[in-house]
Amino acid sequence: MKPKIYIMAMALLCLVVASCKDQKDIYQEWVKKGGYIYPEKANDLGFMRGYNRMLLQWQYPKDPSVTHATVYWTNRTDSLNIDYKDYAGKDTVNLVIDGLTERAYTFEVVNYDRDGNTSMVSEITATPYAENWLATHAEREIFSAEIVGDHALIQTGFGTDEMVKTQYRYVNAEGDTIYLDKPQDTKTASVELPGAAPGKRFQFRSAFCPANGIDTIWNSWRSSPTPIAGKLDPEGWTATATTGITLGAYPTKNIFDGYYDIKHAWWSNNKTYPKIVVIDTHKDSYMINKIAVYQGSAYTYRSGGVEFYFGNEPFNPDAGANYRETAPFKNALFSKSITLYWGTSTIWCVAPTFYNCRYIAIVFTSTKRNGSVIFEAETYGYDSKGN
Repeated sequence: MKPKIYIMAMALLCLVVASCKDQKDIYQEWVKKGGYIYPEKANDLGFMRGYNRMLLQWQYPKDPSVTHATVYWTNRTDSLNIDYKDYAGKDTVNLVIDGLTERAYTFEVVNYDRDGNTSMVSEITATPYAENWLATHAEREIFSAEIVGDHALIQTGFGTDEMVKTQYRYVNAEGDTIYLDKPQDTKTASVELPGAAPGKRFQFRSAFCPANGIDTIWNSWRSSPTPIAGKLDPEGWTATATTGITLGAYPTKNIFDGYYDIKHAWWSNNKTYPKIVVIDTHKDSYMINKIAVYQGSAYTYRSGGVEFYFGNEPFNPDAGANYRETAPFKNALFSKSITLYWGTSTIWCVAPTFYNCRYIAIVFTSTKRNGSVIFEAETYGYDSKGN
């Protein structure tokens, strides 16, 4: 029995040895004599995107036999060689590849040792950014622009996706183009333009950069949606008042002459009310949001109640006591009633928004003493056709 078992075991052993020999023969066909040497490959290959370029990054090789590398892209039709001696003492290799277009690239990095042996290929796919990417990003919104004191106050939206900052340039009162020194950051929704001229459009542009980007891209300069609002020039404007109430020496034309005194004012001591003064700007492109009527400190007693009407149809200064019931007063774009108190020298009518209107009616409804007076009437807004 034992000899039989022994014979079977020997037969099985011969079969195993023969099988192993066959597999070894097959394997030897692909193995270099003495063993194939693979230098260390480019480990932790990564990238950062740039404007028509890429920054590739990988670990400096720890294998001392590795001397240089080749980076391939565009199906290996483009390549770049590097010498690791140029990166001695650094932990990371940073390699910029310029001259790319805005499409996907597959980059391959192959290391070589001093004997010419090649490493395994390290591979990564990435896309640089350029004008097409920039076109998908919204520019900062501009909501309003208005002179406040000695500067223009620009109300804007906050920064949009991947926006970095916004730059401004504008024209000052002397006609010079000014570049705002400090760009607006993305967390701020307003900016001031010192010395900006009213009635002029400013320009702005924003810079964008993706989270892993190495380059900031600027939009082209664009003009503001509206000119900067400020005091409008009344050159060529006219004003008419209710018939028979204007004193001969104080005509309505005085309210635009630039003098803030009684000798250059419109004045009426007639006891009849309402007194209506209608301003015609003679322009259909004005956007108006406020008007100031100056009475002068010595004459603050003259008006008790005042109403303002904005519209695009000529108001009738002789509409009479029932003026509120007649067009265009009852159909005005905007109206506001103001009750004045003793000591009020300037009457401000401020609208909630800008109205496209040509005509303004100022209606005095009562007096505190001897009638009504306007030293000057200043209207604020902008010409929508302005540059």
